[in-house]
Amino acid sequence: MWLEKGIGEDKRWFYPISAFIIGTAIVVNQLWTMFYPHIQAHFNLETTASIVLAATFSGMGAMIIGPPIAGTILDKYGPKIPFIMSAISMVIGHSLIIKMLSMNDWSKAMYIWYLGSFMVGLGGGFYSGTYTATVGKWFPDKPGTAMGLAVAGTGSAVIIYSPLIGAYIKNHGFSGNIFFIFVIMSIVCLFGLAVPFWKTPPKDWLPAGMKPASKTSSAKAKGAAHDYTLQEAVKDRRFWLLYFCFIFSAFSNMFFLQNVSLIILEGLSKVMDTETILVSVIPGFLSASAIAGLIGRFSWGVITDRLGGPWKTLWIVYLLPAIVMALFYLGYHSVILIFITGLLFYFGSGGEPVIHYAIVPYVFGRKHLGKVMSVLNSFSVGLGIAFGPFVGAYIKDVTGGYFWALVLAVAIRLCGTAFALLGLKMSLQQEGADNTITKTV
Repeated sequence: MWLEKGIGEDKRWFYPISAFIIGTAIVVNQLWTMFYPHIQAHFNLETTASIVLAATFSGMGAMIIGPPIAGTILDKYGPKIPFIMSAISMVIGHSLIIKMLSMNDWSKAMYIWYLGSFMVGLGGGFYSGTYTATVGKWFPDKPGTAMGLAVAGTGSAVIIYSPLIGAYIKNHGFSGNIFFIFVIMSIVCLFGLAVPFWKTPPKDWLPAGMKPASKTSSAKAKGAAHDYTLQEAVKDRRFWLLYFCFIFSAFSNMFFLQNVSLIILEGLSKVMDTETILVSVIPGFLSASAIAGLIGRFSWGVITDRLGGPWKTLWIVYLLPAIVMALFYLGYHSVILIFITGLLFYFGSGGEPVIHYAIVPYVFGRKHLGKVMSVLNSFSVGLGIAFGPFVGAYIKDVTGGYFWALVLAVAIRLCGTAFALLGLKMSLQQEGADNTITKTV
């Protein structure tokens, strides 16, 4: 059956490597902020709020709606169907945006913009809900390293596309041709690379290094004792422990990441002119921070595997950015300190998605990974992404500055750190109990 055809065990590193390539090519939601001023100019708008609202629709598709659907289909039929759904959604979304740019009346065009952004986000959600769980199924022995490589692609699009699109707009103007390129990339990568070659391993498959040597030795000495269904996982207190870890980190991250340009502007406006900040400092900071985040994704995946599991690094990638976030605000009147603390923040927080995706199969097993992972992420990280930026901006508007928003962000992140340390304690206790049983046997 064609759903079961694909790359096998001997070439399983194809999965994270190709995920990196595909993610870099098609996950372009982070580029939307580049397009806002051009859309504003195209429709001669005085405000941007109605344009930026598209990010909410995109986020809903990408994190709340798309992944659970993809995960459910993945566990039953494999990755090919959700990859096809991803390609179709992205093609429809980008095509709608091309249509929107041919219109002149914003009162009508904005609904096409919202729907197009939602469909692009939904396609990204179908993709993320599929590739993460598939890589997790293929790499129970090296989840951190494999997931770090795979997830790094979704953050690399900004590095690759930003200068190319900027140069195109400078020479040819802002047009639907940009989104037509995204249509082509979606078709080529998903139908050419993902659909033909991706599959999930057999239900009871394990890599050679994890296969039991005898009936009394367990291949799952570390990690999940058995494969949890979603219903079983929800009844396990570790599910809710991870839920609060994820939602606290997502809210805190979005407080900072989606407002960082305005925070920099607030801090440096007293020591340099606004034009210099907008033209030189912020673009340079965003480019450098994207690279730091990419390095973080690779590094934390390897560190996680070296230290013996995601529980041992989760609390670190929560605590380090919390400390650095406070230092960022204390030094945000200095360009040098902004870059130093900012790069440290992005390096630390870059490990979050890697460890989040690695820890779910580590705790709950691989058989029902698509459904468990996507549901857990969607209603924790998804909510943080959807509402975190607004809450941070709202606090700033009410108080007149970002101080209390960042105080709250740091406090929430420290709460996530506490939950992660509790999880580490529980994990160590479980390992001790397992070792005792093994010695007895």
